[in-house]
Amino acid sequence: MTIHPSPRTLIDLPSALPHETLADCWVRLADGGPSWTLDLLDVLEPHVLGRPADGRDIVRYRDLPWTAAAQLLQRLPAGQLADKQNDAPSLGSVLVAAVGHPREVEVHGYLVPPSREDERITAEGIVVYDHPELDEFRLVDDDSCCTENGCECQAFWASVQASFGLDDATRSPHVVRRRTCRRTGRDGWYLWWT
Repeated sequence: MTIHPSPRTLIDLPSALPHETLADCWVRLADGGPSWTLDLLDVLEPHVLGRPADGRDIVRYRDLPWTAAAQLLQRLPAGQLADKQNDAPSLGSVLVAAVGHPREVEVHGYLVPPSREDERITAEGIVVYDHPELDEFRLVDDDSCCTENGCECQAFWASVQASFGLDDATRSPHVVRRRTCRRTGRDGWYLWWT
């Protein structure tokens, strides 16, 4: 008796293989179609969190340092630098912030694979390190109005914007949290536009 794996198993199996590079995954998902992001995956590979199980999934990346940001700025098509996650600063703005502040800013976001018509690299936010003045702001994590609970999230965001030139954001981050980087152990502020 021969057992044939289901089509879903055939799709999931290669993505579960530990030796599959992100580029291999992208080629598999593109299934012979074009991919403009394929030539950038060598920069992003060390920062991605897994592989997509299928062509509808996204792949998250985090802790993207200034060196990778500089490479992306040089290699990304100019039109892609304007990509924005909802109200976040543009991809170009956060990459420039990381390059301009090498020890202070890292980028996080996601990749959309070539199997989707909206293939892209998106920045969802940044992590800010070594800015002790940000610790002075009172941030409250609840659903009440800031005027009622004394939260200073707008002043916090204004300080971050002024420090890093993120002027093309249309609003403050949806999430601001303290974060310790797993890779370096450094404490910082995680800013995310959902």
